[in-house]
Amino acid sequence: MDEDEKQFFAEGNVDIPTRLLRNYHQIGLSNEDLIVVIQLFAFSREGIKLPSSELISARTNFSQNSIQRILEKLLKHKFISFSMNNDAYDLSGLIEKLVGGGRVDPNSLSSDKSLSQLGTQKRLYQTFQREFGRMLTPMELQTISEWLKKDQFSPDLVVTALNQAVNAQILNLRYIEKILLNWKHNNVQTKEQAEADNLQHRQRYSGDSFEGKQEFKRKPPSSSGSENIKIPLKKIGEEKNL
Repeated sequence: MDEDEKQFFAEGNVDIPTRLLRNYHQIGLSNEDLIVVIQLFAFSREGIKLPSSELISARTNFSQNSIQRILEKLLKHKFISFSMNNDAYDLSGLIEKLVGGGRVDPNSLSSDKSLSQLGTQKRLYQTFQREFGRMLTPMELQTISEWLKKDQFSPDLVVTALNQAVNAQILNLRYIEKILLNWKHNNVQTKEQAEADNLQHRQRYSGDSFEGKQEFKRKPPSSSGSENIKIPLKKIGEEKNL
């Protein structure tokens, strides 16, 4: 056995459920979806639990945008999910659909959102990618999607929070989410309300600082302060004569 054959067998095999290969169309997966799912199984076998879209793209020859679109679909329809504890993709949802015979209506993949909504979400992703200077990870895509669907934040409000993070030079979703949750707590629901809230906060902060400085400047010397205490002075020789 030559070295190439040894390497071939040393790399091992990837176990793909036969039912997946036989029934993937029935549960709503396309050929492209299947290829990405198989790659997720392969990466997991190699110990890469959360492969980036760049890594998957390199193996499939799909563009990174295509990979992100496919991952978003798989996440949205619960074929896969994130395991936050293990920082990995969880494929148990896919297995449940295969075992339970669950079918996703192909029409629902596009009909549950209007084309304008899809376009808005895509532009929002592009805005984040432009400000971050890189492609978004699948986890980041899911987080932004949940802000819109689960938390019901408007795209304009999300962009306003992003702009605030850019101004603060803190470019991560956790910081942006804190801004959004703070606005939600204060019942801020629109871009205009958010801008007014930010302005009010800045004025309050700068006003407090100005008042503090003025108070410090205006503060008169206290009549009972240490500067008015008279300390009796005695000559050293006098102390000995007491």
